Formats: sequence, structure tokens, C-alpha cells
Amino acid sequence: MASTQRTDPLRNFKFTVNFEPLDDELTALTTGIGNLGFAQVGGLSVQNELIAYREGGMNTHPHKMIGQSDFPAVTFARGAFAEQSQLWLWQKFMHSWINGGVGGLVNGGKGDNTNYRCNVIVKVYDHPYTSSDARYSMDSADASGPLLKHGNVKVAFKLFNAWPGAYGLSDLNAGDNGIMVQQMNIHHEGFTVAWTQDEIKDIATAN
Repeated sequence: MASTQRTDPLRNFKFTVNFEPLDDELTALTTGIGNLGFAQVGGLSVQNELIAYREGGMNTHPHKMIGQSDFPAVTFARGAFAEQSQLWLWQKFMHSWINGGVGGLVNGGKGDNTNYRCNVIVKVYDHPYTSSDARYSMDSADASGPLLKHGNVKVAFKLFNAWPGAYGLSDLNAGDNGIMVQQMNIHHEGFTVAWTQDEIKDIATAN
């Protein structure tokens, strides 16, 4: 008797995050923001508004129609490292925009770029992963040097027009032995999820 091919659910701990600034000045200010490692990503969801409509002659129940869709903030958390201030600079860039200071962060006040948003791509990889080539990486066409062995991308999602809603650093405690963590809540205007290999290949250009 033939059995159905079985696959394991994806693990939730093997992923990468890539921020893609939509403004040249923001890109220059937050150099390396696309290569940051994150410990947690949470809150990806969509909520659809319900519009109830009651019709005369149908007294048992209302019609239910869909209204607007809303996307709650997504939380990103990572350790606080010296010389890695990209998330804070993103927050600072947006704050400067609110106060009319755009262009003064990189170009001495002469710039006119004002887009503080990023697209965000998160890729989830399979596990475990083995390869005969220790330099091999699914995400790189260049195998000329040591590369992180991520494995194969199985699911990816992309947030559109994202910007910082809140930024914070964890508490300090002289009696603790924990690590300092920075957390950012990201507002966005929708997302797409890539489930197939073709969709994953096209996730960067998805809109």
C-alpha cells in the first residue's frame, strides 16, 4: 500500500531578516541594516473588519460583509551590539522627518529625500541542513569564500512600506547576568507570503 509522502513542519528558529530602505539617504545612513541578525520576529497577522447589514424580511440574521483589512505591528528583537546602531538610526531618521529635519542627517541639510519606509523580507529555512560544500549558501551565487550555511528557503514573507512604531532597549540590572536587547515594533501596510519556490524567487519584486 502506497503511503503519502510526509514532510515535517518548518522550525521557527532558522530565519533571516532583510530590511530594504526605500530612500537613498536612509540607505546611506543605515548601512548594513539588511545584514542584521534577529532573535525574534512576532505578530504577523491580518484582521478583517466585519460590516453587518440587516435586511428587512430577513430577521434571523444579518448579512456579513468584509470591510477594511488592518495589519497589526510586527515586533523585531535582537541583542544590542556596539557599533550596530542601524535600528536606532532608522528611528532617528523618521523622528527628524516628523520635525522637518529631513536631509540634515547625511547630506549636511541639503538632501530632499523624505521616505522613511522600508520593505522587509523574512526567509524561513529548512532544518537540519547538510552540504558537501562548506561554503555553500542558498542565498548567494558567490561561493568564493566562507558563507553561512542557511539551507533551503521554504517560506518567505514580505512587509510593505514598513516604519518604526516603537523602539526600546531592555532594562539594566546589576544583579542579573542577561544580555541587553533592543526591540522595534514595525507598522506596515500589508504583507505577502511566498509558499512555493517560484513565489520565493520572486519575493524581492513582489508588490
